[in-house]
Amino acid sequence: MRVDLTGHLQQAGDTGDGGQQQQPVTAIHPTQPNNNSGPLQLTVAILMPDAASFPEMAFHALESLQPAAITALAQACEALVSAEGQISPSAQEREQLQEIFPALVGTAWPADVVPQLPVGLSGLITQKRQRQEVMQLFTLLAFLEPQLEAQKIDVFRRLADDLGLEAGVVEDLEQVCRGHVLKAFGDLYRRSFHDLNNDGMVKGFSRFILPMLGIGIDTTHQARYEALPASSPGSLGAALHAYYQHNGFPYPGSRKGLPYDYVALHDVHHVIGGYATDPDGELQVLAFTMGLFPEHALLIAIPPLMQFQVGIADPLAGSVAPKLKDQLRAPAFAAALERGSNVVGPIKDIHWDFWTWIDRPLEDVRRDLNVR
Repeated sequence: MRVDLTGHLQQAGDTGDGGQQQQPVTAIHPTQPNNNSGPLQLTVAILMPDAASFPEMAFHALESLQPAAITALAQACEALVSAEGQISPSAQEREQLQEIFPALVGTAWPADVVPQLPVGLSGLITQKRQRQEVMQLFTLLAFLEPQLEAQKIDVFRRLADDLGLEAGVVEDLEQVCRGHVLKAFGDLYRRSFHDLNNDGMVKGFSRFILPMLGIGIDTTHQARYEALPASSPGSLGAALHAYYQHNGFPYPGSRKGLPYDYVALHDVHHVIGGYATDPDGELQVLAFTMGLFPEHALLIAIPPLMQFQVGIADPLAGSVAPKLKDQLRAPAFAAALERGSNVVGPIKDIHWDFWTWIDRPLEDVRRDLNVR
């Protein structure tokens, strides 16, 4: 059986719409045992496949770049993947670059690109939205290979400095390259608590850790989650209930769950986007979220990319998510990134109250938010 996330169960051979059969995906998610004793366990469940491919790609803001800007952008991409000619990109890295660039920029990869940082990239790419989309492209390119290379991250940081976007986050990556992992994550936590939740370090850690210790459980949200089984079939609420039930996930903010403020909206993104919870699905929902919140894209992206692509564990998330390497499928990541960038409506508020939409049909939710 597979879950179609509209509150219905289907046999694996039934698409539910008369269309061609899709293969189910094995989803992996960490949960506490039911008796709340012993180590975390991985619950394996069947979840719907990840979102379909999206043939009409390209960041809208980058489609208006002038030829000189496109040439300079290609040069910057080449400089990044080759560390300005210091490193020979692998054949796979080269293939992915030449596939991703036209997909997101909307024009073919130029010939004879020089692996040298262009002078005055910021003078050619002037609009804030264009710069944000360019930095998202650079972020993906920096993680094509399953290891961080200091020379590439140095180029990445200089590009961030030139464009004036999230250079401090890239500096944290430089700290990782120097072996200062805890220092880097400490700064990433500080930035996340402040920029995403307007919390200081103490309050941020408290909001993250105390609910997992059974302190400060939000009973209002728990009552809402416990009412999800009564949701109308086909609604967002029914889909969210199916997501938790068939993956065996505890509700956010519960004694066994992760903190509400940090995971509830993430779970809703999984449901609305149709992304699985295996490592590939987690990376795709990450890309989708980067597209939703371009002002914080790097801050959102860096910890999970390190966790799933280069095998460097987030000290907080490492206990509840597998530490893996080489899980990034760049074309699928790029498709989810572009998809998230085209979404509209209140979902683009990082503190969106999705409960006001919980009774709407899931397909209407996707239509109204332009999730295609």
